[in-house]
Formats: sequence, structure tokens, C-alpha cells
Amino acid sequence: MTSISILIETPQGSRVLAADTPREAALKAESVIATVAQTELPVPVWVAGANFDMADRLMNYLADVQMERVLADVG
Repeated sequence: MTSISILIETPQGSRVLAADTPREAALKAESVIATVAQTELPVPVWVAGANFDMADRLMNYLADVQMERVLADVG
């Protein structure tokens, strides 16, 4: 039973991910984000799940993951 869906718009096209747990969803999404060139970040991400708070936390986490990559060479 899939309880979390993630849509990531990459320059190469849309990716739809499905997972049963927030941890699994985060790992899958991070692996997709890792394939995007740093100069093309951030990319749009949408998270849907049975629990709004969980989806919101996951969205914020993935935004942070992208921002860390964007800022990696700064500083």
C-alpha cells in the first residue's frame, strides 16, 4: 500500500515516486535530485500523502536537500 507520492520536475522530465514510509520516500527523492545538475537546482517538488504534516515535513526536507546542493560551492 503506497501512502506517499512525490512528483519531481527535472530538466529531463517529470518523475513520479511512490513509497510506503517517509524514509523510503526521502531516499528515493534524494536519489532523483542527485541526478540533477547543481546549476539546474532547485527543481519543483510536490509531495502528497495521507498525513498533511508528514507531507509538509518531507517537502521542507527535500527543499533543504536541494538548497544544500545549490550552496555547496558558495563559501
